[in-house]
Amino acid sequence: MIIVRTYKNEDYPAIETLYKEGTTFGGQFDEALDSREKLDNLSSKKPEAILVAELEGEVGGTVSLFEDGRAAWLYRFAVIEEEKNQVAKSLYKEAVLVFKKWGHSEVLVYAPAGDKHFAERYSELGFTKGLDYTAYFAQL
Repeated sequence: MIIVRTYKNEDYPAIETLYKEGTTFGGQFDEALDSREKLDNLSSKKPEAILVAELEGEVGGTVSLFEDGRAAWLYRFAVIEEEKNQVAKSLYKEAVLVFKKWGHSEVLVYAPAGDKHFAERYSELGFTKGLDYTAYFAQL
């Protein structure tokens, strides 16, 4: 049974592992964005912004929800290999409910161009593929 709930501070070690593990659609950990302090701070300001999926009492997936009043985004959507489709669907279903409550009617997600696993996941979840873009960033 999969239970989707909001993030708790004690989830951090498992979530950090998901972020770092390439087989979870993770492999994207960035200390500047994904530190315990950043996740705890986001969660304290917006409790529904980080969702966690539990499988038999263990963290099996996570997704962060960002919105700025104009757009809604899924971010750091990482799930374990076991039951990956069901975990992803459960997290997405809850994310949709939160975004609708926040007043959104559309959600966006970035994924690496050409990665068939991401393409399959988001197609199965009902997403329409947009154009390929390159993200740019700068250290502040």
